[in-house]
Amino acid sequence: MRRFLVFRCSKCQNFTNAPVGQKRRRCSYCGKIINITKAVAALFDSPEEAAIAVKAFNASRGGDEFEKAVEISRERIRKLLPPEEIRRDSLTQGEDESPQAEGKRKRLMSLLKSRASERSCPLDQFEGHCEAAGLEWAWVEEQLQNLANSGSLIFPRPWSIRMVGFEKKDKKESDDEKDVGTSIIRILDERGGRLRVSDIIEHFEEAGVTRTSIERSLERLMQRGDIYEPKQGEVSLL
Repeated sequence: MRRFLVFRCSKCQNFTNAPVGQKRRRCSYCGKIINITKAVAALFDSPEEAAIAVKAFNASRGGDEFEKAVEISRERIRKLLPPEEIRRDSLTQGEDESPQAEGKRKRLMSLLKSRASERSCPLDQFEGHCEAAGLEWAWVEEQLQNLANSGSLIFPRPWSIRMVGFEKKDKKESDDEKDVGTSIIRILDERGGRLRVSDIIEHFEEAGVTRTSIERSLERLMQRGDIYEPKQGEVSLL
């Protein structure tokens, strides 16, 4: 059975997991793309064990139990993972917008259309395509998150991406629609990780969010693999 790593998102401090060998995955809570190779991680021998650990560490906010698991796993992880090569984009400390930015966006969109439109593309693989095209990964990461927030890109699994088109929405519909996906993840986390869809809809409608926005936000979360439907009418965090 495939082994899994459990680690913490540097942005929101929530724990999540990924199969050993994956270099990046999207955080289910805040949307940040995590560089797994730079994260302090604990090793588990199955996805089930990793999922249980994620819930336990999130409940206790890590603490001694995570530190103990990391220490026990350290040598095993070192043997499993080869040292990461230093890449040019890892030395880049940031980048200002310039007249060349539009050309970079065109190259990125061209790559997404050719590599991630007909089928999903692993983030690790897409990073290699971007490097070959001269696109710094830190900048690409930001663009991918923006595209995901707009609904043009989905994460079928937390470590893969896929474009879903550039359909132009009706102006009124576009103006009224609001993505509440991050808020849904937060509420699920606060309330035990599982809720009825009707309760989620009621909560956000009271806050003035349209039912269409709520339903589409739920659909995007399921398409990205952030939540699933354990039974009809209920959703749960992975």
